Amino acid sequence: MPESFIHSDAKIDLYWSLLQDDDEVYAEVEKGIGRTRTDVLTEVDGNLVAIEIQSTRIPLKSILRRMSEHTEIGAHTLWLVTPEALLYDAKVRNLNWVRFIQQLQGGMIFLPSTVKPEQIIPARIDNTLLFQRDKIVVGKRKFLEKREPINLTALRFEKESYFGLNTATWNEWWIERDLELSTLV
Repeated sequence: MPESFIHSDAKIDLYWSLLQDDDEVYAEVEKGIGRTRTDVLTEVDGNLVAIEIQSTRIPLKSILRRMSEHTEIGAHTLWLVTPEALLYDAKVRNLNWVRFIQQLQGGMIFLPSTVKPEQIIPARIDNTLLFQRDKIVVGKRKFLEKREPINLTALRFEKESYFGLNTATWNEWWIERDLELSTLV
């Protein structure tokens, strides 16, 4: 299946912005790794990073297969999910695959930045529950919580514990927020 313009533009914009950001940056577009081709392969602070830009739904098996092949060559996988993949006519799509990526990336998803392609936007898809005296009073279906764009150098590169896959993540701001909310009740 041919890739969308959104996917193609995001991939090329990221690739060229990485090359322009620093003359000594290593970056390849559509790099073959095993049986897959990663959108952009680069190096960040000595870590090999396979960047996958996802603008459509993807089977969970494909996510695991790609990450496994990246891990085999020592690369960490960074999934970027485009906003178009999340919403359709202002309604949240079926996001099981996004929530799976979020779990693999230590509770994070990342969106491509349209302003500075070399930056990414940390985000989180959440089902929130509001408590009152240890009872759930309301639950919001799903929402996207975004932060300010960050540089790739702000990422942490680690091994995901359940599947043993190399992944990229960032600090866990929502835990602090949830802890603050729990002290108010």
